[in-house]
Amino acid sequence: MSDTPTPTGTKRVLVIGSTGYLGQYVAQSFADAGYRVAALQRPGGRPVDPRFTAVPGDLTDPASLRSASKGFDLVIHAGRIEGPLEREGVEAILASGTRLIHTSGGDVLGPGETFEDTVPQPPDCVAWRGPVEDAVRQGGGILIRPGLIYGNNGGVVPDQLLPVTVKLGAGLYFERRGIRWPAVHVADLAELYLLVAEKAQPGTAWNGVAETILVDELAAATGEGKSVCWPSTDNPPEEIADIVELYVMDHTVSSERTRRHMGWVPKHLNAIEYLREECTKALQALS
Repeated sequence: MSDTPTPTGTKRVLVIGSTGYLGQYVAQSFADAGYRVAALQRPGGRPVDPRFTAVPGDLTDPASLRSASKGFDLVIHAGRIEGPLEREGVEAILASGTRLIHTSGGDVLGPGETFEDTVPQPPDCVAWRGPVEDAVRQGGGILIRPGLIYGNNGGVVPDQLLPVTVKLGAGLYFERRGIRWPAVHVADLAELYLLVAEKAQPGTAWNGVAETILVDELAAATGEGKSVCWPSTDNPPEEIADIVELYVMDHTVSSERTRRHMGWVPKHLNAIEYLREECTKALQALS
């Protein structure tokens, strides 16, 4: 963390989603950088890390988010609740008067070559992200749009893609080769949150993308070199039914402006090889 900025004073940050995949790395990064970290604690949810102060709140209860956010210098929303409730939640946080960094996704920008200032054209499966982004930016919050987040045995790959690989005996892609996805290692992404916290202006959006990968190569990586092409998006395996639309959305997401203005230098730049090794170990452990 030596290349990341340190806070000018002891600042208080509330992390939403600290028990989740991305949120745990974000919370730890801010703690390592000298921030006083608190974490939202959902009633009946997994206990937050005892190193962090637990603050009661619930993503399904926007009013609780407004109360939880008061008194902090910054709220980082790294949790996930799809649909109108996410928009209501960010509006409640912003109404508390606390600065907000909200996690969106590179997929909100739509197909083709996109940039930080591209007008979002989200596919139907993430259509809710468009109004959320509007609410964040109009309220003076800041957006971070990650690509496919991977690394350290977490994220979409082990949670959704590997179960399909086990079922089919091969990694899966749809329709054709050559479809592109943006990707970023979770440790690099956590560092970007620190940089954005110190440097970004209200109402801005930053793309958390380290590289572009091919979905068919990702399929081969998850299947120990074996992959199969599903000829259409009809009747996909149930494990990925909710994201099958993304499988056929060819898109590249530029982070050139983010790197230049934030001074972000991702260190993990070979996602396919990394995931090939990680998935091989995971499959061997299952056999």
